[in-house]
Amino acid sequence: MKIKLPNIKIGLIGVGTMGGIFIKRLLESNAIAASRIFINDKFLERAKALAFLHKAKALDDKQELIKVSNILILAVKPQDFKDLAKEIDDNINKKEILIISIMAGVSIKTVQRLLGCKMVVRAMPNMPSGIGRGITVWLASSEVAQKNKKRAEIILRALGQTIETNQEKYLDMATAVSGSGPAYVFLFQELFIKAARELGLPQKLAEKLVLETIQGAVELQRQSQDSPEILRKKVTSKGGTTEEALKVFANRQAGKMFGLAVKAALNKSRELKK
Repeated sequence: MKIKLPNIKIGLIGVGTMGGIFIKRLLESNAIAASRIFINDKFLERAKALAFLHKAKALDDKQELIKVSNILILAVKPQDFKDLAKEIDDNINKKEILIISIMAGVSIKTVQRLLGCKMVVRAMPNMPSGIGRGITVWLASSEVAQKNKKRAEIILRALGQTIETNQEKYLDMATAVSGSGPAYVFLFQELFIKAARELGLPQKLAEKLVLETIQGAVELQRQSQDSPEILRKKVTSKGGTTEEALKVFANRQAGKMFGLAVKAALNKSRELKK
């Protein structure tokens, strides 16, 4: 299978969970050769370990990484970005480089202002990207030419499905929904298994029943023309066991609680901009 970006060199700063996922998926999808990936992290040993694992190259010098890269992926924590920008802004100013930022809550204008670089793509991937089943919402600044937009999309498609938007406010909303969303699902699964165990089911059986129930319901929804509301009503017989369970959710205002949780994530995303 041919390399999709044969003449591109990618620099990545930040090798936390998502930074590691990026490297893994870029190579697995044949987007780029390992020899053309350069990695930096404030913990150099962590960068070296990831580079060794994937046969990429770790660079201690951020300035050198910028010099050799055509595309720079910023995967640092939002609160670390200002300090990083002070280290690298002079070098970025001196060359044409495409920035892909996956920092939650950091706007395109902020990246442009602090780095003095106009070509910026802001993206919000999520954890299932690690198995190529992620969903990434992204937006490119007006200065990003079509050629670079295509390159950005190749990189982001390595993670799974992509949705390009033309309004940055949807990036913050996506952070609260798809970015944080896997944690909501894992929490639901965790609580569901706990409830099943409290009924008396063995651990492995409880886990199997919960996981297959969730996967089956999601797949049914994918293949159905019906909305989740209609499907829920089809499962719920009047006077039956499902109706009785759903009454408890309604009485405890589960819908309101879920809405408040997602809004709290959105508010935090907006707070990070400040």
